[in-house]
Order: sequence, then structure tokens, then C-alpha cells
Amino acid sequence: MDWILFHESGEKEIKVMKKVILILTTLLIGLVSCREEIVPNSIIPIFDSILDKPTQLTEYEFLDSTSFKYVTLPLDFGANRVKDSILLAKLKNAHIRYITYVYSDFKSDPNFKQEELNRERLYYLYLSLIQLSDDEHIEIEWKVIEQTGADSELSAKQLFHGFVIYYRPQPTKESMQAEITFVDQMIDTALAYVTPVADTSLAVITEEEVRDKGFDISYEDAFEETDAYPIVEAFDYGDYFVDTTVSASFNRNKHWDKMLVLCDLTGSMSPYSAQLLVWHRLNIDKKKTQHFVFFNDGDNTPDHKKKAGDTGGIYYSRADDFDQLQRIAYKCMSHGGGGDAPENDVEALLKGLNKCKNCGDVVLIADNWANMRDYKFINKIDRPVRIILCGTQLGVNIQYLELARATKGSVHTIEEDIDNLMDLREGEKVSIGKRNFLISEGRFIEVK
Repeated sequence: MDWILFHESGEKEIKVMKKVILILTTLLIGLVSCREEIVPNSIIPIFDSILDKPTQLTEYEFLDSTSFKYVTLPLDFGANRVKDSILLAKLKNAHIRYITYVYSDFKSDPNFKQEELNRERLYYLYLSLIQLSDDEHIEIEWKVIEQTGADSELSAKQLFHGFVIYYRPQPTKESMQAEITFVDQMIDTALAYVTPVADTSLAVITEEEVRDKGFDISYEDAFEETDAYPIVEAFDYGDYFVDTTVSASFNRNKHWDKMLVLCDLTGSMSPYSAQLLVWHRLNIDKKKTQHFVFFNDGDNTPDHKKKAGDTGGIYYSRADDFDQLQRIAYKCMSHGGGGDAPENDVEALLKGLNKCKNCGDVVLIADNWANMRDYKFINKIDRPVRIILCGTQLGVNIQYLELARATKGSVHTIEEDIDNLMDLREGEKVSIGKRNFLISEGRFIEVK
């Protein structure tokens, strides 16, 4: 009897255990299938296009130095959400331009689906940052890094996993005043740091020749006919500026003449506008520039009221009066920092060309971080535009390549001049910095 009771009891326990195992198995399968359903089907193609063809590195290394602000959002190995959501608060209302997503290809379980985890990580970031859910997300450039150096779970956990987000804070009245102060200080101290570089091959030996070359003789020393006075052709800025994109571009292109110079003076452009004003102050006697146009994308007009082609916030100045030029530049900066990301470059170009119809070379100092609000009007520009592109360390904004190609102009970075864009035919490729582009249906497409 006891054995029978034990047998019946044992059989019941076995049946209960089988039910528990079945339930746990069902739950586990459910969790696995639910994982696939975390990301809505409607945005999976968007995420897959971002994640396609990652750059493979043994181990990701952060940039040694960069002028860009960035936040790192670490992820635990195998986790789909950032460890410290407080860091996301730094990005509230910020202009995000570049995001790097970093992960490792090591799998503790050979059946693990890395692509699903990647989608989930992007999705939770998408839910956390409003900038990714509105129209601005189309401006954000993604870079995906797959680390291949881990050979165990321990070594994989020692690698960085997560997001590196490069951003600019929303400009404010206070931040624009700080930028004005910075530019003012750079101009005031420039002459103490910037060294003239003379080209002795252009030496002149008479006072008349010196004056004809635009070299100002402001001293009463006796001028001997045998004296040679080398003409200053450029200036060595040394390490006065961290990024010498503007001065380097002007120094490489001494043939630019009778210039109409347009400069974006919105937030975070002060390192480049300072270079422009310093360069002009040092070269004003050469009379290479006729007219300046400054723009700030609307004089603090609310973003929702800005109209492409008629945004406003455009200021003009002659080039021969530096004090007036400086006052007008500061007025432009104090009246607006740009607000949202796009800027009114094309409007400024069209109005500047109308203002200075006899100008020679047209030079646009543009913010690589910002798309053109009025890009659709580039076909109205009938003059070649020389675009000095500022802030290209993380990539080149394709809109400015297309502006240069459409106007038979050129693009200039800190390292190179690209002046053959109008010659590119359908299917041809061009390398700019470390990035490659293909002409497809008349547009620039980045190729990896």
C-alpha cells in the first residue's frame, strides 16, 4: 500500500514537474520571440540601413582630440539599454550631427542574433532622444563600428560598447555674447602671434614699386634704391587657431580676387569667423575683398516661422573699413544664433550677389554641421561658389558638394581644394578626406 501511495504520489510529482518545465519552456520561447517584437516593423528598415556594412576594427579608440562636444553612452555587453540615462539629459535641445555606434562581434552563444540586439539598442536610443524622432534625424550621420578583437566573453566585456554622440548646445543670448567676446580677443591679440611669411622672389627695390604692391610705408626712414623689400604673401598662424580651415584656404588660393565673402555667424562658428576677421585685418591693404555678407538664419525668428528663401538675418558691409566690418559682424551675432539646425546660405548668396554684382570670386564660409534651409533654390545661383567648409573632421556634408558642383564652384577644407566636381560624370567616384563618393543620378552618394 505504502509503495502504491508512493508510486501515485511520485507520478503526480512527475506530472507537475513536466507542466512546470513546459510552462518555463513556453515562457522562454515567448521571451525570445518577444525580443524580435521590441522594434516595430515599420522602422526596422531604417535601422538596418544604418547598421549595414559596419566598419570593422580590432578595437575602437576615441579621438585623441576634437573641438566637438560629445557624450559617451556606454552599454553593458549584451545589454540593450544605456547604463546611465542621466547622461541623456545633456543632449536635451542639442543639435546632434554625428552618432557612432560601437559593438563587438563576439558571441557567448553561437545562436545569438547580434542584429536583433543592434536594432534594440538603436530603438531605445530612438525612444530617449526626441532629435531622432523628428525631421532633424535626416541630418544625423551615423557610423557603425564592429570590434573584432575579442576572443572571450571576458575580453569582450573590456571593450567599449555603446554610442558616442557629437553635438552642439542650443545657442542662447549668453552663448552668442561669449562668442563675440572670443572673436574680439582673438582679433586684438592676433598681431602678437601671427608671423608674416615673405616671398623673397617678389622683392621690390623702389619705393614706387613697394607702394604699387600695396605695401604700406608708414615710417620716415630713408629709402635706399639698393634696398629690397620682400612682399608678404601669407601669414603663419602657428597654433594660434586650433583649426585653421579658413586661413589655410585663403593662403592656398592667393589668386582669389575682388571677393564677395559670405560667412555663417550662427552658434559655434566663432573659431572660423575669428579666423576670417583676423585674416582680413592682416590683408586689408591688398584689397582682395570688396564686400562681406554675414548671416544668422533669421534674427531669432521662431523656427516654425522661418520661410526658406526669406528667412532674414542678413547683414552687409564694405571691406575697406575694418572697424565698421567688425561692428556689423558683432551685430549679426548678437541678433541671432541660428535656432534650429538648417541655415539660410542660399538666401545669403542670392542677396549678396545682388548687392555686389561686380564682385569677382564668391567665397562662402559654411558650417558643415548645418544643412541649407533653402537648398532647393541652388539652381538660382549663376556664379561659381568657392565653399570653405568648416568642421569636417567627422565627414563632409553632401549638400555643399552638390552646391559646388551645381554652380561650377569648388570645396575647400583644412587640407585640400576640390575644384573638379563639375567635371564628374555619372558613375564616377571622388575621394574627399577619408570618405568616398559616387555620382548617381546627378547626386553624391557616399560609398564604403
